[in-house]
Amino acid sequence: MSETSQTWTSGLIPQIASENVNEIISRLADLGLVISAQGDVLGVLANPMFRPKDIVARFEGMRVQDTLTIESCTKFESRLAVFLEGDSHTRPVEVNHTLDGTKDTLPIRYSFHQIGESGKILMLGRDLRPIADMQQQLVAAQLTLERDYEARREHDMQFRVLMASIDDAMMFVSLPAGIVTDCNPAARVLLGKQGGDLVGVSLDQVFEGKGKGDLVERLVALSNDSAKPNATLRTRTPGRMVTVRPVLFRRGGDQAMLCRIAASAPEALKSDSLQDNLTGLYERGSDAIVFVSAAGIVLSANEGFLNLADVTHGLALKGRSIVDFLARGTVDLNVMLDNAARSGTMRSYATRVTGEFGAERAVEIATTHVQTGSEPVFALVLRDMSRKEPERAETQQLGEVDIQSVIELIGSQSLRDIVAKTTDVVEKMCIETAVELTSNNRVAAAEMLGLSRQSLYVKLRKYGLLKSGSGD
Repeated sequence: MSETSQTWTSGLIPQIASENVNEIISRLADLGLVISAQGDVLGVLANPMFRPKDIVARFEGMRVQDTLTIESCTKFESRLAVFLEGDSHTRPVEVNHTLDGTKDTLPIRYSFHQIGESGKILMLGRDLRPIADMQQQLVAAQLTLERDYEARREHDMQFRVLMASIDDAMMFVSLPAGIVTDCNPAARVLLGKQGGDLVGVSLDQVFEGKGKGDLVERLVALSNDSAKPNATLRTRTPGRMVTVRPVLFRRGGDQAMLCRIAASAPEALKSDSLQDNLTGLYERGSDAIVFVSAAGIVLSANEGFLNLADVTHGLALKGRSIVDFLARGTVDLNVMLDNAARSGTMRSYATRVTGEFGAERAVEIATTHVQTGSEPVFALVLRDMSRKEPERAETQQLGEVDIQSVIELIGSQSLRDIVAKTTDVVEKMCIETAVELTSNNRVAAAEMLGLSRQSLYVKLRKYGLLKSGSGD
């Protein structure tokens, strides 16, 4: 077979001229090092396009280990030892060269190759900087995504807290589909969806109208009308009139609408200004007025109550219980709310109010059960009786005790016996009143009178006031 017929696949590699070896090797790899078995650099071959070729040219005459970072030395020596043991399939090693005078490193992946029988080793290296740069870009992109994700979570949490804390009913609607995409708890209560969710519901299922398309077109038209920005609609459940103020905006390239919803006042209230009159009475009335929840938490209070309780500002009442201002605390609260819940109102209840600084005033409280939405609310009207208390106490002393009966005892019994019998009359009257106010709840009556439960039972038995079937 002639020399010209020899091919690579026949197993006979053609002879390569020695002057071409350097060029071929430099073209095949970014960097080539000829080293001894001890790791001494005998020669350096660099690709013409390899940027730091002037720097790596200085490696000649040095030990490879002296050009590497500390962690790379161990990897290189371990892989070189495996190759010297005769393993022709030694895996490439990735190391970092130090560059003199800089903190930068040069990452290279080397493969090991024998050169004849001289014991010299050829290391062909591939520059890993492009891969390292790409990895750094990927890491930076991942960090950016994580920061954006955390910022979005923070923004979403702030939005949820804001929506849940405001009293106004808010509802987001997608356009032109007219589908509710989000809403706050106030909107669910106002639109009668306490047990369900508005999200995913179309507008025609929320409001009465000719159809979803008509409602959407009407609200979109109103959003562009500055003269009449509100629409009056009737909800399907529970069938109340509400005013809707639409605001258009763009979201991710698509149009959306924010609907601010408020309950409409009945026409009767509008015609005779009753609502304005009641608001004026609440704000400027001489009697203290306070609205509380079923748990006694203050919902709102007028200026009269602030004066009565010596509270500087209405914000100081936010989240507080009316129990903080009642002399007998939960006893007073339970008596008033239980009676009002049972019969609707409790016309008069005498107690004392304790101010912020400990001052007490005698008051009479009228309690009314007001049903608003799903949660019961109680209105308390407090009238200051501190000026009339001495007169009332004197009248009670003369009226409640039978004066004629006391006079008849004079001369027939000693003064000590007369006083004892008079005390019994007053004590019986107080116990009867406490039992009546607490609807025969003896635990509450004992707490109101400052007695133990056992002492109250003794006195009830003494005066024949025990009733069968009474509850505690």
